[in-house]
Amino acid sequence: YNEYKSYLRMSTDECGFGDYNVTVVNNFTIPARDGIQLAARIYIPDKLSSGKFSATFDFFNTIEDKTELVTTKPRHNANRKTYPTIVECVPYYKDEFTATRDYSRHNWFCSHGFVCLRLEMRGSGASEGLYFGEYLPQEQKDLEDVMRFIQSQKWSNSKIGMYGKSWGGFNSLQMAFHQNSSSLLSDRLLTTAVSLYSTDDRYNHDIHYQNGVVVGSEMLPWSAQMFVWNARPPPPRYFKTFKAWESEWLHRLNNASQSWLAGWLEHQHEDDIFWKHGSIKEDYGKIDIPFLIIGGLEDGYKTSQYRMSKKLNNRCKFLFGSWGHQWPDESIFGPRLYFLKLCKEWFTSHLANDDELVNTTNVWPRVQMFVRDSFRARDLKKFDAPGKMIKYNHVENANKRAVLEEMEDMLISNEKFGVYYFDKNRIRKDPPSNKKEKVLLKSHVYQGYSPGSYASFERDTDLAYDQRLALDSSLTYYSSELKEDLYMVGDSTLFAGVHSTTWERIYIHVKVCDVFPDGGATLVSRCIYHLSKDRKYFKVPDDSTPSNVQHPYSRIYPLKMSLASHCFKPGHRVALSIAPSAFPYMWPSCSKDEVYFLPGNSYFVFEKILSSYAEKNVVSHPPPKPLLKIQKELILPSKSEIRETIRDGTFRTELHNDGGCQYLPELGVRFHEISCLSYETDTDVTYGKVQVDSTYTMSFDKFTHSDSSTPHYDVEIHTNQIMSGGYDTYDLDETLDIKLGGEPFWSKKWACKIPRHDL
Repeated sequence: YNEYKSYLRMSTDECGFGDYNVTVVNNFTIPARDGIQLAARIYIPDKLSSGKFSATFDFFNTIEDKTELVTTKPRHNANRKTYPTIVECVPYYKDEFTATRDYSRHNWFCSHGFVCLRLEMRGSGASEGLYFGEYLPQEQKDLEDVMRFIQSQKWSNSKIGMYGKSWGGFNSLQMAFHQNSSSLLSDRLLTTAVSLYSTDDRYNHDIHYQNGVVVGSEMLPWSAQMFVWNARPPPPRYFKTFKAWESEWLHRLNNASQSWLAGWLEHQHEDDIFWKHGSIKEDYGKIDIPFLIIGGLEDGYKTSQYRMSKKLNNRCKFLFGSWGHQWPDESIFGPRLYFLKLCKEWFTSHLANDDELVNTTNVWPRVQMFVRDSFRARDLKKFDAPGKMIKYNHVENANKRAVLEEMEDMLISNEKFGVYYFDKNRIRKDPPSNKKEKVLLKSHVYQGYSPGSYASFERDTDLAYDQRLALDSSLTYYSSELKEDLYMVGDSTLFAGVHSTTWERIYIHVKVCDVFPDGGATLVSRCIYHLSKDRKYFKVPDDSTPSNVQHPYSRIYPLKMSLASHCFKPGHRVALSIAPSAFPYMWPSCSKDEVYFLPGNSYFVFEKILSSYAEKNVVSHPPPKPLLKIQKELILPSKSEIRETIRDGTFRTELHNDGGCQYLPELGVRFHEISCLSYETDTDVTYGKVQVDSTYTMSFDKFTHSDSSTPHYDVEIHTNQIMSGGYDTYDLDETLDIKLGGEPFWSKKWACKIPRHDL
């Protein structure tokens, strides 16, 4: 059954609320085409008790228990009959984990005249059904059904936008892509979207694989996060009996509780439809609606988003800040900006009723990029990142695209791009005289020291700290001290000369760092690659491979780096390191093949801008206003800690994260998550082991079921996942144990060995 609930309004003037009162329908269900009921929280920009407006939302007129949220401003546009809709769809539990952020944001949008619908994916939260992974076709079909429902309502102006970060940013891109594909979706329902921290390429630029290599620091931890979250019960408040609630929970556990890790590892190649389905890079032309795409320089998805800025239609706009995987108005990596106002202007420009539509975003720059000045990672937790937001017109640089992808006989640094050549542990602007040198690359555990998190939630354990130990353990080349500012902004490519006689499994990790006068080093850009036989390469001119060998021993690979937006300051040096290992970020190759770097046949080319360009194109954004806060009790604060141990040649790093214990009185739920993520290998990185141990506790109160002997519904979920292995297999061990009311409720173990193909 459905429960309707409105929240009490705090003072809204200081939060920038609009003129509309807000009514919240806390749990309303929408039928999918197969009869599954999808749960949503709906925010309505009207007082349902007002006779003037009740006809607009007569769908909800039978509601008896309702409380309106009243703004302190005078109402305007009182004769308005139809409204645009903003949809956010994620599987993260609207009645618990995302309740705080939803309360702050959807209420705000609604007060400015948007119906907001926070949809829970099937099989999550209060929605019925099961789900079995990320971005499956069923997810897009369900969204199509929900959008059809919206457009069928008399209060809808038929214009729908999507909004979300990470998962919610991914599926908005995928909906826009697939609504132009008659094989999956039949209707064009999505008008526009705001997508944060998303990708166009789910194989090469996500947290599973990158360029043919397992991302060891991310694949299992992300699997572990969803492993424990997917084991959570649906909210008991939406069930008439304890038995019905228990039955639905057991249905999920018995049919859809296994982690997704094995499935990801079974699909090891980018040409697999498993990855192609969710990757819009398959045909950028299918994205024919306007997008506002937002990225963060401390977030791993920045590179794919920057690539989209060169591929998507000209109505799309892009904004990159200094943020991690956090909202731009809350990131502690600042500077923060008035993100909600930015979204409001975007949605108003594309979703408003036709007689009110004025597009003010068409004059926005195509790309706005925050360029960070030299900084130390540890300071991001204390101060806003130094630097400036600029408008960046990379179209002006289109003539150098080929320079970043094709070999050139001679490159000369100019205002469009920079180039560094390698010679005697130095990088310099002039080509080297010796092209015969070969340097053996040897693995060492410290080459992967302090890698940081790909999708940084800005915890202490997420930062890539001082990189000097990693540089000292790798083959590293340094520039001379800079005499003036060097703005490295945009794409960069290392054309890496590499020699091997076997080419069975060669991994390589490249980093660009900003080195301070005292030797401290900050990570600026990086990449990991599997140098496979079928990856694009150029033959070294004087290669000595025998004529009877099919593949040349010496090759030059174009290795594209992650997006850089960094100003190296005078007195600093640029460092570029090459290494065959970088555990835990890069899963070990476990190969005994010898691989050599050929400095005389290598060079590094990067996009850059002049200081005068940066100064002339500064743009500013207003700071955010305070966010409306849901009533919340913090029982235990969050904390994080890094522990490192070395024993008998085994190197172990533990990242302890305690998310803190919170209680949300209006929803009657308390929740607390604790996890320990550990990485283990040896000095020469001959194996890898990653383990996540998580405990999630929940307690529900403020209601009882007559057939229940557990009045508070205390839930404890414990998961443990281990991924290990050597040259031949990925070895997985997983356990899930659940207690209800302190007693064992459900338990299962999984174990398997997955063959490593050529990865």
